[in-house]
Amino acid sequence: MGAAVLVSIATAPNFLTLLNQSLGDTFGSVFPAIPFAALLALIFALRWKDFAQVLAAEGGLGTQLGTRILGLVMIGVLLVLEPLTSLYVASSGVAVVLTFYSVSLVINPLAKRFVFPYAAVFAAGVGAPSVLQWAFGEPLAVVSSVISAKMVELMGFPVAWQGTQFQFISKSGDVLSGVVTPGCSSIISVTTFLGLLALMHLDMKKDLRSTFVLAAAGVALLTVLNSVRIMILMWVGYQDGAAAFWGVHNWVGYALFLGFYMAALPIYSRMGRQSGSLYPGKSGMPYTPS
Repeated sequence: MGAAVLVSIATAPNFLTLLNQSLGDTFGSVFPAIPFAALLALIFALRWKDFAQVLAAEGGLGTQLGTRILGLVMIGVLLVLEPLTSLYVASSGVAVVLTFYSVSLVINPLAKRFVFPYAAVFAAGVGAPSVLQWAFGEPLAVVSSVISAKMVELMGFPVAWQGTQFQFISKSGDVLSGVVTPGCSSIISVTTFLGLLALMHLDMKKDLRSTFVLAAAGVALLTVLNSVRIMILMWVGYQDGAAAFWGVHNWVGYALFLGFYMAALPIYSRMGRQSGSLYPGKSGMPYTPS
């Protein structure tokens, strides 16, 4: 861990600075990294015996030379790409994850089969939202706007819509206008949930059918919940003015996501499990290297 931290400082030197900037902007694009990191820390804490079995089977420095060389090559590539990965918090976060994995290949190569699935999901989960938001953010923003307009109409207060743009006058006389941007679409919450679900699938050994069923239901429900979030913002703004609108804007989405995730956890825990285990140390049998 100490070696990985030292190397990560070289491969992503401004990660903490970028992270602090994003946290100061109500989490911003770094939001997916927060629940991922928390869940990974919990998983690794609960699976310490599995790590102990891997470390106990580790040979000397002369073993698994191919894997160790691969780790060194990955570290070298990350160092070369540092000027590019340091531009954004998401790319820096991915670089940190890959650095930790690369160092584990050099020092403890047998851990690769245990750590790789988690590292891959984490790297994809942190980096994918930015890419998917660029690719699908606009269509999802349109979908969110259409659903939100229907909800607002049912609530019975006047809002003028033009595509993804809206405008209304609050009871206090404030004129509020805005745009449902790709960042306001459900892409961040959807990708965060799918990433967390993938981590839970790995750790809880659920069957693929159960995971896919919950993934499909979660994508649909989170899309609707995002429209509920927009409707709540407008209702608060209509009742109490612009200050209340922007005050609620900064936290209501995270509250809805947390509530959804806390409801999904017990549902998923009761769904079907895999018949076997793909990961060392989790079937009750000691782990031995091939």
